[in-house]
Amino acid sequence: MKDLDVRSFFQSERERFIYYVRSLLKGTAKMDAEDVVHDVLIKILERADLPAPDFLAAYIYRSLRNRAIDYVRTRKPTLSLDAESDEGGGKLIDLLEDLKPNALEVLQTQEGKEQLFEALEVLNETEREVIIAHELEGVPFKELSQMWSVPLNTLLSHKSRAMMKLKKHFLDS
Repeated sequence: MKDLDVRSFFQSERERFIYYVRSLLKGTAKMDAEDVVHDVLIKILERADLPAPDFLAAYIYRSLRNRAIDYVRTRKPTLSLDAESDEGGGKLIDLLEDLKPNALEVLQTQEGKEQLFEALEVLNETEREVIIAHELEGVPFKELSQMWSVPLNTLLSHKSRAMMKLKKHFLDS
């Protein structure tokens, strides 16, 4: 097959290819889909043994699908400029202030401290230890992971579950 035929086919079908890749890569930017389509075009043009013209579209769609899967598997997580610097998601004080605007003042009273300790009793032992170590004592997750020999993501999961339980507890009370 001639290089010119492939190029003209790609030019006429380019928007469809991008739309197809975007449907596979939900939640990514249009530029990501264009990058995948561009990568596939380059790989196809580099190949000397292109499939027959009857099967070119099927070959390209299969190549796009495979490249999109590779893209998802190898994509490095992006860091949002708006994200918190801590990997642990929301802070306990932010949760409390979302529920009660004067939460910091309440926590400084004896009654507030009792409410917090009562809420911590809702958590299982591991979740409670993670919340106390990270939120109250300020120990970073990486350090906790090393000290306790527990994977970082496991600690993050415990904190996430604990925060959901605490939110439910404070909403119910």
